Amino acid sequence: MKTIKSKIFIGLTFLFTVIFLLSLMGIIFVRQLSSQSRGTIVDNYSTVDYMMNMLRHLDDMYSWQRKNFDAGKSAVEDSLSRSTYDLAREEFEKNLQLETDNITEAGEAELVNELHADYRNYLNTFEKLLPGQDLEPAVRESILREAYLEVRFSILEIYEMNMAAILNRNQQAQQTARDVTIYMSVIGFCSIVITLFFLFTFPGKIVKPVNALTEKIKAISERNYNQQLQIDSQDEIGELARAFNIMAARLHEYEEKHIDQLLFEKKRMESLVQSLHDGVLVLDEQRRIVLANPTISELTHLKSEELLSLYAPDVAARNDLVREMIQPIMNAKPPGEGEEQNLIRIVKDNREMFFKLETSEIKIYSEALRQERFIGYLILLRNVTHYQERDTAKTNLLATVLHELKTPLSSINLSLKLLEDTRMGKLNEEQQNVVKSLRQQGNRLSRVIKELLEYSQIESGNIRLKFSPVRPDDVIDLAVSALMMLIGEKEIQLETDIEEGLPAIHADIEKTVWVLVNILSNAIRYSQKGDTINIGLKAEPEGVRFFVSDSGPGIAEEDQAKLFQRYVQVGQKSQQGWGLGLAISKEFVQAQGGKIWVESEVGRGSTFSFSLPRV
Repeated sequence: MKTIKSKIFIGLTFLFTVIFLLSLMGIIFVRQLSSQSRGTIVDNYSTVDYMMNMLRHLDDMYSWQRKNFDAGKSAVEDSLSRSTYDLAREEFEKNLQLETDNITEAGEAELVNELHADYRNYLNTFEKLLPGQDLEPAVRESILREAYLEVRFSILEIYEMNMAAILNRNQQAQQTARDVTIYMSVIGFCSIVITLFFLFTFPGKIVKPVNALTEKIKAISERNYNQQLQIDSQDEIGELARAFNIMAARLHEYEEKHIDQLLFEKKRMESLVQSLHDGVLVLDEQRRIVLANPTISELTHLKSEELLSLYAPDVAARNDLVREMIQPIMNAKPPGEGEEQNLIRIVKDNREMFFKLETSEIKIYSEALRQERFIGYLILLRNVTHYQERDTAKTNLLATVLHELKTPLSSINLSLKLLEDTRMGKLNEEQQNVVKSLRQQGNRLSRVIKELLEYSQIESGNIRLKFSPVRPDDVIDLAVSALMMLIGEKEIQLETDIEEGLPAIHADIEKTVWVLVNILSNAIRYSQKGDTINIGLKAEPEGVRFFVSDSGPGIAEEDQAKLFQRYVQVGQKSQQGWGLGLAISKEFVQAQGGKIWVESEVGRGSTFSFSLPRV
């Protein structure tokens, strides 16, 4: 049985063999070319060099001999001139002997022997033609020249033979180089083709069954157990495939046995959902409707059968309620994240009903992937009409009680004012302290009643806004004027930072001043005596920003998110309110199309800001 290890070993051995054969062929051809080139350089070039030296020395000898034909016996025997001649002769004979020992070409030995004979004849001729013989100088020179030319001709014959051999061997080397190039190109091309074929086929034989196994395993993880691998190899992959097929068959059998139980559980869950009085809408991961209970059908006036398998946005295009229900999903922001969820108001059978929308993602844990897997959305419409009716009754009762409290409280405040009047009689110090304490508690109760009245007005949805173009600096002036006494009591240093050229804002000046007074009074309350508070205005692309900065204790980051909620007080609890001021401020600002926020750091004070749109 061939294992994966043996297949990989065979593949690597094949690649190694191809590389080895290419290297061996290259070495053989390079050595052959080198051998031919080396013979050319060592043998023939040496002979050419010897011939050139012999020609030069022969010319020196002949030149000396000509000069001394007419000079007499004394000139010939002159020691300085004779030494030059002897040196040239010695070098000639030395190169002649080197050439005799370097016979390389066919017929070269005969030419060398002829050169020896011609050279001896040349020397003998010179000795015979020395001065003292009865020959004319011209005749002697002619005889010597003839012997000289014979020697020179023999040298040139050997030179030309070796030059021809050099050219021939160069041509042979070039032809060999061309042959090597062709052979190596053919061998290299064949090797590349074979290697590429191997690279594209061999890995596939290993990777293809692994990929097939991976796809089948993914299908198994999706609970599609009817999977089989068609792999007939006898290696580890084949064994794994056979084990996988056995596992898939058993899982399929197990699934078939338990399908009835799963169907029963599904029916029971559907019955439970159908019996709920709250609306239930379930979407899959593609946002197609897979379940809608009778409450949804009743509210949307669409039958459940008509909704199933439809793309939810397509249904929303023709149904307002469905559009409002899937709006959080389409915005990728589930309700309840970041801000309060508004109620959905529906009129049914001439009765006003209220529903709270809740959206959540449905996720399951995949054992195969070892992570949670998203499979759809659950949308609930909770019927909160009963609670809304109770809340409305509570708000009406609260407003009634507060109005009833205002009358006796006004009487108490009037009585306290009369007691403070000296015309009614002077009070001692202890009595004045009691009256002062009563006055403070009365003012506190008045503020609480005023906040609660404003809150009940908001709760009932009866906020009456009187919009008009308002100058932002007028709002600053009115708010500061209302709190001048409180600012003076704590010796607050009030600094203003008002940008010039601000546009008018579209707002209710009374409500806007109320918001700014509330924020500024909080800043004064949490500031120490003599602290500095900065109040100002800044232009924004869509309106004007009001801000109040103090150097108080600051607000922790985890408390900032709930700062504008009802009945919430953070940090150092105040005894002068119920924590409704900022909640009411938020409602007033949002009702005017603006927004409100806080920036704070513990120990470094706070900056409250709100913006309102320009005219």
